[in-house]
Amino acid sequence: MGSFRLFLPAALIVLAAGCGGDVAASAALLLPEQPGDLHLEQLVTSDAERDPVTAYAEGDTPGGRTLAVLVTESEDWEQPYDWEPPYRGKPLKLDKHEATMGGSGQHRWITWPAKTSQDFESIAVLGHGLSDAELIRAANGVVEDLRRPRIDAAHLPQGLDLVKTGSLPIGNWQAELGGTQQIWTNRHARARVSVSQLPGDAGMAVLAGATVRGEPRKIRGTTGLAGGDLLSSGTLSMNWVHQDRTLMTPKVRLWRENGVIVKVSALGLADHVVDAFVRGLRPAGPEAIERARGQILEYPPDLLFPPVDDENRPLRVVTYGKNRERAWAMSAGLRDGTFTSALRVLSRRAEIVDGGGGTFSWKPKYGRVPLTIMHDVAEGDLPSDNVLIGFAGTGVRKVRISYSDGTSAELPLGPAGGPGGVRWFSAEVKSRSFQLSAEMKDGKVTDTVRRTR
Repeated sequence: MGSFRLFLPAALIVLAAGCGGDVAASAALLLPEQPGDLHLEQLVTSDAERDPVTAYAEGDTPGGRTLAVLVTESEDWEQPYDWEPPYRGKPLKLDKHEATMGGSGQHRWITWPAKTSQDFESIAVLGHGLSDAELIRAANGVVEDLRRPRIDAAHLPQGLDLVKTGSLPIGNWQAELGGTQQIWTNRHARARVSVSQLPGDAGMAVLAGATVRGEPRKIRGTTGLAGGDLLSSGTLSMNWVHQDRTLMTPKVRLWRENGVIVKVSALGLADHVVDAFVRGLRPAGPEAIERARGQILEYPPDLLFPPVDDENRPLRVVTYGKNRERAWAMSAGLRDGTFTSALRVLSRRAEIVDGGGGTFSWKPKYGRVPLTIMHDVAEGDLPSDNVLIGFAGTGVRKVRISYSDGTSAELPLGPAGGPGGVRWFSAEVKSRSFQLSAEMKDGKVTDTVRRTR
């Protein structure tokens, strides 16, 4: 099964105005005590790109009546493919716009393209606990200021007051808070949990829940929200596809704890597993955080990849390695003459590099070439740029890399069980100036290198 388009209209309101500077940022990071079969993939500080938003609310209890108007590049929104009407988006005629309206339960949204935008932006009006008539009236009162969208006071539902004006980040199919972001995965099981933690006051917590398609629930001793994301769009890759489609709908938990707003968003897990993960979160000090960063480099390579690729070709890890700052692995498969590969690079302090693979027609002669480079080093600043990956032909006994400063090192060869019977090698090289040499089984040394692209 290949990648397919999944539209879940998603964004989590995180306002820049007043949400970071006046709130103590010293609260301990929450880490899971027993993550089950999940492993830490990344732990970073996220600077999510933000879009303008204005929000209104009644009271300060999560799950109450809320209203938000925002500007976003999510131009084409629909509800999930397995939802039935009336929750699918449907055409709506506003006073000044042709729009689309949809929703689920107490949540409703209306969206239309912004006529004055040059960047394919849209206006979105989101409501919770409001009637369709109230939301439509509010949408007709939108002032389309792309820097500060708002609703004319005369069109506001009774009882709602302005809470804050600011900006929000949108993160494809899962909306993230920004702040500290940790990702726990088991790609072989197609399971993923993201944990966002951002300092914020009680008003921010209400705003953060405005676009969570959830209902109030007691979470870790406080009232939070449990459900899914109301607004999101993106491509769901084979890493997260399940026969049970309910596992592909993000499951969200959002609450405020010790001055920090926490959002957990999970894919590939049942609700009770997500709840167990949330219950197992514990405050972590600096030493525990550093130990967690070390866990990233210990991620089991076989669990970094789905069991098959987009064309259902089986994958297995053919080479992996690590140093003090990053780890890497490549999986590959061969079926019906087609070779496929995928690369992952993990870093203690950077986001995972997810990609760099591809497919090509495999020919038996490739196994007779002494050295073939699959992933070459490149100029740039990504963690993968200095990772060299290749394979040695069936007649090779040793591979050595030499640098212009006279230093050299032998590159370990994997077992001969890879596609085509070749043996794989990988390393993070010191510079772009290097030479590879292969010692053959008869003792001869050659530097013949073939590149796949």
